[in-house]
Amino acid sequence: MKIPVNLITGFLGVGKTTAIRHLLASKPQSERWAIIINEFGAVSIDHTAIEEKDGLTIREVAGGCICCTANVPMQYTLTTVLRQQKPDRILIEPTGMGHPENILDLLRGKFMKDILDVRATICLVDPRRWANADFRANETFQDQINLADVLIANKTDLAGEELTEEFKDWADSLYPPKLLIESISNGEIDFNWLSIEPFPDRKAQFSHEVPHHHHGHEEELPTPTVGNPVKKESHGLGLHGCGWIFSPDEIFNLPKLRQFFSNLKDVYRAKGVFRTGKDWVMINAVGGEFTVQYMAYRRDSRIELIAPTKLDWAFYEEKLNACLLEIPVA
Repeated sequence: MKIPVNLITGFLGVGKTTAIRHLLASKPQSERWAIIINEFGAVSIDHTAIEEKDGLTIREVAGGCICCTANVPMQYTLTTVLRQQKPDRILIEPTGMGHPENILDLLRGKFMKDILDVRATICLVDPRRWANADFRANETFQDQINLADVLIANKTDLAGEELTEEFKDWADSLYPPKLLIESISNGEIDFNWLSIEPFPDRKAQFSHEVPHHHHGHEEELPTPTVGNPVKKESHGLGLHGCGWIFSPDEIFNLPKLRQFFSNLKDVYRAKGVFRTGKDWVMINAVGGEFTVQYMAYRRDSRIELIAPTKLDWAFYEEKLNACLLEIPVA
């Protein structure tokens, strides 16, 4: 029996990880699921939002590799998951800047077609970003929508009813038509949407030849110590990023972190998980907005910043260090 697999796509900050967390609440207890997550930078953040437990395997593909033309890291990760975990269902979350076509080609290719049952590709869109002409002109953004079977307006509580309806009316005019167009808030995807059969002949409008971009994999990074965070830069897909990992013995001041995230004017996307005392929080920022949520993750503090141009990363590291309490708590 083939294993159902879905691609959950969408631009940076649209809420893909939140949607997957919501879907996991509907996972039948008897099933084994595997989640494969890809992020742009070398410092992975999204996996910290999902707690691995019995019946659930989380695997990361670092640095945007999932959408590279060669696709070797994705092939290796997928093959390993199939052999070792033998999942009943697979969900794949590519980086928000990644083109979905290479992944779909791999899933439907000769080595996987007899193993995997590729179900509907689900694309999340923030109507506020769609309303921005620069976003609509982005070729990856367009092809994420072109290749989607199910198109979902997310964050509609922030977008408002009028803009959400305008987006849905536009989506209704697309050809080939979408199999489902819906609107949600907080990533509340319906579990039943995963079972929708895909339309077989969706085509990308733009080239998906994406060369392997420059980054370092997290397994290559040293262990941070107090006063010596690990830093790693990356660039590709038209973006520049920098990530830091801090020792788990270092404690951040939450009000200062809030101030730091509220002043990221030149940073397009920022996400981090931080120890703030006995509690740990994830802070997620995009387009000048940020959210804070408490986390079960306890391994280390880490943050990734993404910008359209290379920034003075030393400046941001200085600002992060200023958010630390002077005396770390062991």
